[in-house]
Amino acid sequence: MTDFACGLVERGHDVTVFTTDVLDADARARPLRAELNGVHVERYLNLSNTLAWRTKKYLPPGLVFATARRISGFDVVHATDARTLATATAYLAARVAGVPFVLSAHGSLPGSSGLRGAVKGVYDRALVRPMLARASLLLAQTAHEERLYRSSGARDAAIELLPLPLDLSAVPEQLEAGFLRRRAGFPDGLPLVLFLGRIHYLKGLDVLVDALEPLLAAGEAGLAVVGRDDGHWDEIAVRHTGLIRDGGLRFLGPLYGVERFHAYADAHVFALTPRHWEETSVAALEAGAAGTALVLTEQTDIPGLTESGGGLVTTCDAEAVREALIEALPRASEMGERARRLVREQHDRDVVVERLEGYLAAAVSA
Repeated sequence: MTDFACGLVERGHDVTVFTTDVLDADARARPLRAELNGVHVERYLNLSNTLAWRTKKYLPPGLVFATARRISGFDVVHATDARTLATATAYLAARVAGVPFVLSAHGSLPGSSGLRGAVKGVYDRALVRPMLARASLLLAQTAHEERLYRSSGARDAAIELLPLPLDLSAVPEQLEAGFLRRRAGFPDGLPLVLFLGRIHYLKGLDVLVDALEPLLAAGEAGLAVVGRDDGHWDEIAVRHTGLIRDGGLRFLGPLYGVERFHAYADAHVFALTPRHWEETSVAALEAGAAGTALVLTEQTDIPGLTESGGGLVTTCDAEAVREALIEALPRASEMGERARRLVREQHDRDVVVERLEGYLAAAVSA
């Protein structure tokens, strides 16, 4: 949403963002009112940052009241995430005020199993399905998200495909050769696979390690794991003690800023294998923009990736991922250049925002 907001401001529009003050489990973002790159940002107090950070339950009463009171002063309202109090408030207030309502689900549409799934089902029947049926515009990142909109009662005429944007100015012109290899301690000449993301069960790192285990054990590849540990690394470390001891599997912790781009560029293949539907991954786009071949599961697809030759999209099981990696590693250089071209042509922020501007203008006119 930052890229959308900043891009629209650069194109001459007035953009206000209502959000909460959640920074992390313990800290709150300040100031409450700010102007960032021309975007008016209003942060509202969340009842519990700990609850929001750990369970994604955001309860900002001030945001609810401000939305209901002021929504008629806007030409269009654009919400993200299908199941939040802020989205529900924006939809209901927009409907009462006659303001066009736009939703970018950003991977939030899939349901859950068990008790959580039952609760989601009740909520969806009461609010989400009517919201999707009446929305002026529904923006999907992938064909999978388009299908989810349709299966949830959305009108075909309201759905538009809008790729996830990437600010290409953030990609350094000069990338440091050998950065990842030196940081992880891999020997020269060893093909490198990079995982960059949260170390969480849903992210499927264990699937990737299982897929690569024969190559890692034989010294035919190395896997560098970069990211914040959300409690899943210990399980992987216990299961794969030998790979860690022999140096085929290395955990580097998180990398930020320009260092993550150096890591992308030094890897032969960037691999991401989540179990849950994320739609397009920003990390995968960044890796592609850095010229790295991609191997992804269908849960984090980049539209047109396989067709472009920039990478492979497969199912989320170790054997399928292994086959994709074995195919991609010898072709990494060629595939990386094709991935770079695809990201620059399809996901450049300015290109995507221009399409968004057209969609929003049509929604307002209608």
